[in-house]
Amino acid sequence: MVIIGLFFIPYRKIRLERIRAFGENKAIGIVIEKNSQISEHTLKEKDKDNHTVRYRFIDPSGLPRERTATVQNAFWRKISQGDSVVVYYAKAAPEVSRIEHEKEDAVVRILAKFSRKSTH
Repeated sequence: MVIIGLFFIPYRKIRLERIRAFGENKAIGIVIEKNSQISEHTLKEKDKDNHTVRYRFIDPSGLPRERTATVQNAFWRKISQGDSVVVYYAKAAPEVSRIEHEKEDAVVRILAKFSRKSTH
């Protein structure tokens, strides 16, 4: 039954969590942009607001990395452009990163229970 369930998980999500399983490092990033989109096509009230944060951090080799993350509403309201954010990046692939308060779907949260060691 579990094996059948694995076929329904998008491979990309499994691959990213597998990379994170080798460990994550912590870095400080900076918010370079905030966006909010309101969808009228979503029936669920909690899914109508889509708040994103674009952030940049420097990886161990000195390369700047940028990524956009969907974040929780309360966090989005608290931060401003230029604020610092805590970034967790994969030791094996620094381009794979996430920030604190990032929204993750249910599949990723389940996979994370098995793949991520406590980084906090």
